[in-house]
Amino acid sequence: MTVSRASIPETVELASGYARQGFRILKIKSSHDAREDVRRMVAVHDALPHLTLRLDAEGGYTVQEALDVAHALEEAGALQSAGGTTPLEMLEQPTPADDLEALREVTRRSDVHILADESVRGPASALEIASRRAAHGLMIKLVTCGGIRCGRQIDAIARAARMATMVGCVHEPALLIAAGLGLALSSPNVQYGDLDGHFDLSSDPTVPGFRFEDGWLIASEVPGLGYTVELG
Repeated sequence: MTVSRASIPETVELASGYARQGFRILKIKSSHDAREDVRRMVAVHDALPHLTLRLDAEGGYTVQEALDVAHALEEAGALQSAGGTTPLEMLEQPTPADDLEALREVTRRSDVHILADESVRGPASALEIASRRAAHGLMIKLVTCGGIRCGRQIDAIARAARMATMVGCVHEPALLIAAGLGLALSSPNVQYGDLDGHFDLSSDPTVPGFRFEDGWLIASEVPGLGYTVELG
């Protein structure tokens, strides 16, 4: 579940509410203030130490700021779990989308997993990112990359380049989430999911065939995308 940009106390409150609903992975939106983001991530982890955290910078950092955030969270040990692994699963789109050299530099120098999101606009941009080794993984959003066919092409590029794939979304109806879930389940290269765009919609006429249980989307044994439409 994505936690929208808010003050640190509000972020902790939102995150705690999502945890009570069953979400086990939270993506925290950046404030574009590197120092504040470190404090925000530490505060959420202190309140919810068993949850996995992602930080989405939305292109708001310089190279040095991105490296400082990654280093500060690791160096302080603030996000270290009892098992010795960090819940900071990834840093998403740390630098501006059109600056692939900056993204490549962060990826080269950071031990934190770097994911390209807004930089991925379709198969051509995915191929350029892969050829430059500008990220550790690629985001696929069906509504921005051109649909399922283009999404599969991006995943094939990532797989050939030995990069991870993440299937994500924007605010969208359950129909599109079902399509993203189908794509994610069709490829062993998809290691991450971010399919929460339907939770905040009201009056969504598409009814999903999948279920939400304990933080997971569970696909149903039905043909196609497995959804129905209620227009009444």
